[in-house]
Amino acid sequence: MQIVKPHIVNIASNFWKKAGLGKTQPVDIKGAVYLTLPVDVVDDIPELSLRKIEKWLIQRNIPISIDIDDREIHGFILTANSCGFIFINATDPEEERRYTLAHELSHFILDYKIPRDRAIGKLGTAILEVLDGHREPSLAERIDGVLTAIEIKPYTHLLEKKGDGSFESMRVFEAETEADMLALELIAPCAKVVKAAKNGKSKPAFSEFRSNCHKVLKETYGLPGSIIEEYASRIAYATTGGPSLLTKLGY
Repeated sequence: MQIVKPHIVNIASNFWKKAGLGKTQPVDIKGAVYLTLPVDVVDDIPELSLRKIEKWLIQRNIPISIDIDDREIHGFILTANSCGFIFINATDPEEERRYTLAHELSHFILDYKIPRDRAIGKLGTAILEVLDGHREPSLAERIDGVLTAIEIKPYTHLLEKKGDGSFESMRVFEAETEADMLALELIAPCAKVVKAAKNGKSKPAFSEFRSNCHKVLKETYGLPGSIIEEYASRIAYATTGGPSLLTKLGY
């Protein structure tokens, strides 16, 4: 069972190689962002909400209207002209802020930077006017986009959930799943977690291995508890095949 898609592993590995960081745990993901990407991290707004983000931007002469019902959020990303702002809720615990930053960074890389770089590589720099929302694509650009499987339109933030916690569409669900996968690989690379959790055993038992994963993810990589349980279980099932029949029967 594949735990992490190979292209996700490559993206995370290349990110840390470019940053020259990632060997010390927990990782300094904010420092890596500043070293590698044109992204500003705003993490000093307590009880972060959509209206507070609007106010912060307007105070800096960046007029914007976020046409979504206001609510407190963990994180948010805005992009324009190859740059971005990532907002993190200052009220959240440190481990939650770290994961949120990794998640929003993953959106920037997967949903904005990679498609943008691909479009420029295939269609040239003139397509930037379209990607930045300054004009509509020409008929020729639309045809080229279809032929090369490139989406040539401005990036729109996919707010991850509605107020009731559900996803707006399958597209949002898929984008969120991919961003979660990259965020986890950026903070706690799966292969390294597996190696540490095996603790020298070639065929660890499911329960012990899952417990070890939980401990490694918490103590070494500093993931939030809300993320650890699901990730530890997923790694344990993929690595060991799940609990034995006797364990399932209570023996």
